[in-house]
Amino acid sequence: MSAVQSPLPGPPVRSLQLVGGGGLAEERVAPERFRRRLIRGRVRKIALVSADLTALGVAFVAVEVLGLGVRTSGTLSLVALAPIWLLVFQMYGLYPRHPRFVTTSTLNELPQSFHATLVAGMLSAAWLGLTGGDHLRWTVGALLVGGIVVLPIARSAVRHLLTSVLGPERILLVGGGTITKTVERSLGLRRDVDVAGFEPLPARWARDPRTDESMAHVPRDLSSVVREGRIDRILLSTRDLRDSSLAEFHDWARTNVVSLTVLPEHFDVVGVGATVDQVQGVPVVSLQPPTLSRTSRWLKRCLDVVGAGLGLLALLPLALIIVTAIKLDSRGPVFFRQQRIGRGGRNFGVFKFRTMVPDADAMVEGLMKHSSDPHWLQLESDPRITRVGRLLRATSLDELPQLLNVLVGHMSLVGPRPLSLRDDALIDGWGRGRLNLTPGLTGLWQVLGRKSVPFEDMVKLDYLYVNNWSLWGDVKLLLQTLPAVVSGRGAR
Repeated sequence: MSAVQSPLPGPPVRSLQLVGGGGLAEERVAPERFRRRLIRGRVRKIALVSADLTALGVAFVAVEVLGLGVRTSGTLSLVALAPIWLLVFQMYGLYPRHPRFVTTSTLNELPQSFHATLVAGMLSAAWLGLTGGDHLRWTVGALLVGGIVVLPIARSAVRHLLTSVLGPERILLVGGGTITKTVERSLGLRRDVDVAGFEPLPARWARDPRTDESMAHVPRDLSSVVREGRIDRILLSTRDLRDSSLAEFHDWARTNVVSLTVLPEHFDVVGVGATVDQVQGVPVVSLQPPTLSRTSRWLKRCLDVVGAGLGLLALLPLALIIVTAIKLDSRGPVFFRQQRIGRGGRNFGVFKFRTMVPDADAMVEGLMKHSSDPHWLQLESDPRITRVGRLLRATSLDELPQLLNVLVGHMSLVGPRPLSLRDDALIDGWGRGRLNLTPGLTGLWQVLGRKSVPFEDMVKLDYLYVNNWSLWGDVKLLLQTLPAVVSGRGAR
């Protein structure tokens, strides 16, 4: 047996080499595996229900303590309303026994829970109106606040607890392709997911097994891999999948009690903006042109102006401390201004706190031979960075002056990465579509690792953002940026 390298702690994943090079051995899944999955699913569902009931209880306690509750007993009202809330949340799919998505999180499900809270709140108001009582609006208001504010906090805490008790979801990557590597790197940043290893696509499902010697001569018994590695989900790349093999693989996954997520090749820059439909039973994917309406652009600009204005006011004392530290650390100006490429390919000057020696730009060409990325300068230890500059870059505080760029409209709070003229010249073809939106202070590239993200993947992430823009997407990226910055992920 040969062990597949596992980057995270957990049971080893093993591959079984079959003698004779025949087909794959089909084995019956052990009853213990089915029971384990069933128990984990029940615990997950009970925990989420408990979190929601806790949020509902906190709301009732608040109105009772403040003396604003309805005349009927708070406990009696809670008992009567709880089934309504649980039923609505069940209808919205908020109580899955097993994670339906690879990236399931409280933040991702927030639009669903918000909508479900509003529906449950209206039903609660109708029920309390029929039963009578004073201060009805205060009670319903407290319920809505509990559902919108307390409930996500309780759910997030429960999910962290579940990961600690039950362990992360163990995922096995099957098949090749560039998209598989991108997904593997992204999943490695998540605490609730354990990338257990990688397996080539078995020969019986491959389009042409002879193109890969490892698939032709070393068939894999995925049933053993799943069982011994305690795999919860398989991420299957369709690049080398034979026609009609997906149905067979899906049936195999069902038999082996493992979730299946498909990574469709050539769809890595499509995103959630795609619409799936059926034509005579055949699934088709519709892709809309990446254009923003006037209303969308107005909403995005309002978010930028309000966010940048409040940010400048709140961070002014910190900015004064940074200015003093820069002046004491090294000679040169406090601010650094560099030409970047903005929306539509127009140039603008981006403002940053200076983190390098004054002649840093003149040293780029000489340092490129030491770069770990051939497209842009990426060094483990950049000799141009000052002592204060290293701290500013690790915390992204050097980018605070870019809030001024946001206020004047050169940049947005969220958007594609603002590239220098040199880096922008390396992008052509479909990648130029990233310039359809204003560059941002943060974006997918920032959340997923900043300069640790390869140049080609950064272009894809920016194009993906432009194709699938939404106001909620911007808000979510802003919320995800803080943990990424605090952790120093990908900082140089």
